[in-house]
Amino acid sequence: MTEPITRLNAMRSTLRRMAGLCVLLAACGGEDAVERPAAAAEVDAEAVAAAEAGARGLDHIRFLSADSLEGRLIGSEGNRKARDYIEGVYRSLALSMYEGTYLDPFAFQVNDETREGSNVVGYVEGTEQPDRYIVVTAHFDHLGVRDGEIYNGADDNASGTAGLLMLAEHFSANPARHSLIFAAVDGEEGGLRGARHFVSDPPVPVADMMLNVNLDMISHNDSVLYVAGAYHTESLKPVLDAVASASAITLRQGHDSPDLPRGDDWTMASDHGPFHEAGVPFVYFGVEDHPDYHRASDTFETINQQFFLDAVETVKQVILRFDGLNRP
Repeated sequence: MTEPITRLNAMRSTLRRMAGLCVLLAACGGEDAVERPAAAAEVDAEAVAAAEAGARGLDHIRFLSADSLEGRLIGSEGNRKARDYIEGVYRSLALSMYEGTYLDPFAFQVNDETREGSNVVGYVEGTEQPDRYIVVTAHFDHLGVRDGEIYNGADDNASGTAGLLMLAEHFSANPARHSLIFAAVDGEEGGLRGARHFVSDPPVPVADMMLNVNLDMISHNDSVLYVAGAYHTESLKPVLDAVASASAITLRQGHDSPDLPRGDDWTMASDHGPFHEAGVPFVYFGVEDHPDYHRASDTFETINQQFFLDAVETVKQVILRFDGLNRP
């Protein structure tokens, strides 16, 4: 597999060579010849911009799964560093805030002890139906340090959080028809705490949430990304089918039926669960369990970088198609 960053460097090198050619031709008075390379460079510039966005996405995973964050256990210093990093990205994108802050703290009980977590929530107002919301979620916490080993959680779920940040970057520059809420939620491991708090004390009425798009483990596979949710909301299926037909990876529906063997029904397996319980349709993107799942070996080095980038693009296309529905 060609590394995305290698391709990015090759694109930059091509642009530098073409720019040099343009300067040379201009010096020789070749006006017509100058126009043709400039047009080609313009096309390549778009590809470079896309590759740079992908490189930023991979950098998000690299940072969030670094040893210095010590596995991002809820309530830990590493978890706070992850939260601050996400908040910083939101600020750089100028996402809108609710009540003047991106942070949405909550408390929970563990063995009669009160502990705290915090979701990081921002939004982009819709251009046509601003009072209808697509809520994009991904949890940024993980398992912390166990028996002296750091559980970095690169796939689970630095990858989903990075995907959320890439989507926030895209839609902050290209607003959708409906409003988009980006909720990086805390405390998924061990109880879906952040998602339950978000649904029980929502920034907007739950009735106005048209869809939850949840990303959890989207970087550790060679070709297959699962999407659950259509079993519960059949109208989702044709949209997912249309995206699957054009995706660079295999987008496979399933893992959402109560008739499946124990553990194969993912309806309540991640942060989309509380949305489902509240009556909000969901699509949940993830891969099946792999040898590094919930192990110290879930590191940046074990993810499939190109699969991750293709997965995020696939999720983006799903959002775009759903955003085009329900025209007034």
